[in-house]
Amino acid sequence: MNRLALVTPALLTLLYALSVAPAAATPQLFSESKQSGMPAQSCQYCHVSSLPRKDTYKPADLNERGKWLVIEKEKRKAKDVKADWLKGYPGGK
Repeated sequence: MNRLALVTPALLTLLYALSVAPAAATPQLFSESKQSGMPAQSCQYCHVSSLPRKDTYKPADLNERGKWLVIEKEKRKAKDVKADWLKGYPGGK
């Protein structure tokens, strides 16, 4: 087997993994949600854990609101989650 046949699948797998990276919540997203009038008091507004970490993130660590934001990101084909989307969350504030 030649080298190209070995490298191509590995490269395609890596590119796919990078393209489906999880939504990254940031302190900025939290502060933007508070500034837009949402009653966010902690990270648990969208996450299950009180202090989520990027390196241990799993989609199961999101509550219903967080999961909805990920779905919205995919629907809108957006690069990042936007705090103003929370105003359209069907489950209320």
